[in-house]
Amino acid sequence: MADYIVEPPRDLPLSTKVKALRKEYEDAKAKLSTYKQENARYRTRDVSQVGEVKARYSTPALEDAKADLKALEIQAVKEGKALPDKGKFLGAVKAKTEEYDRTVSALEFLVARARKAFDDGVKEELVPMGRKEAAKAAQARDAWEKAYKAAMAARETLEKHAGLFSYCVTAGGMDVHPRHGHSQGDRLECWELNEDGLLTWEASQELDYGQIPVKVSGLIESDPNPPVVEEFNDNPKPRYFIAKADGYGNNWEH
Repeated sequence: MADYIVEPPRDLPLSTKVKALRKEYEDAKAKLSTYKQENARYRTRDVSQVGEVKARYSTPALEDAKADLKALEIQAVKEGKALPDKGKFLGAVKAKTEEYDRTVSALEFLVARARKAFDDGVKEELVPMGRKEAAKAAQARDAWEKAYKAAMAARETLEKHAGLFSYCVTAGGMDVHPRHGHSQGDRLECWELNEDGLLTWEASQELDYGQIPVKVSGLIESDPNPPVVEEFNDNPKPRYFIAKADGYGNNWEH
């Protein structure tokens, strides 16, 4: 069997020959699994019941046959007839159990042989495959470096223009965006304009433009849900209840 820990990945660039060996191995495994599932009643296992002290090994098929034979024996005795032939009755099931064991053994041998052929094929191609993958990794690394440098350049451009926007919106008050150098990130990925070209209200809040003195209007979208200011009396007069005798007017006075 294989001496490696991880199974060969599905995207390993195997040759056509080794791919065919893999298919033979997988087909052999599938055939073994299907046979076991379809004939599971003939697999020997511990069939002991609750209360039994020792393990008792048999097959579900044989246990069912024994139960059927017991019922026939009871019926025969009751009717005064001869007992059924035990050997003949259970023989077919025992023969099927033996056939199951022999078939599984043969299928397992075929699986092991196919696996060995596949493993040997993989080992023969590890060096050429490894060199190809090393070259592809080098190409990917170069592409990643190029993309990274482009991303960093775009990031610098974004910071530059965000700073110039801040200069405009604060009328020269600052030339960097509000979260410049923030320990929890500058959140510039939230930069978004509405259809009128204004910085959206949500973006302005994420970028902390609500925390700086914005002196120029027409650059940031207005709050779509402004806070409601409740009206109140600037000079309220409390009302007092004064107890008066009947006939002296209203008891409530300001």
